Amino acid sequence: MNSIHDIKRIAKENGITMKAVCDRAQIQQPQVSRWLSGAVDPMWSSVNQLEQALFQLIEEKKSPV
Repeated sequence: MNSIHDIKRIAKENGITMKAVCDRAQIQQPQVSRWLSGAVDPMWSSVNQLEQALFQLIEEKKSPV
């Protein structure tokens, strides 16, 4: 599993916004911002949700329907 910072970096490298990742994962963007700033530690299951959402978006971008 990637860290929250890795997820943000991978999203940026693939031209995907964190807003899109958050929307897909159904996690509020302000919550993710708190995780990124270190104000709050995320649960691993939440990071996993973000990672799965990111990889889904990357796959969709590779093969548009």
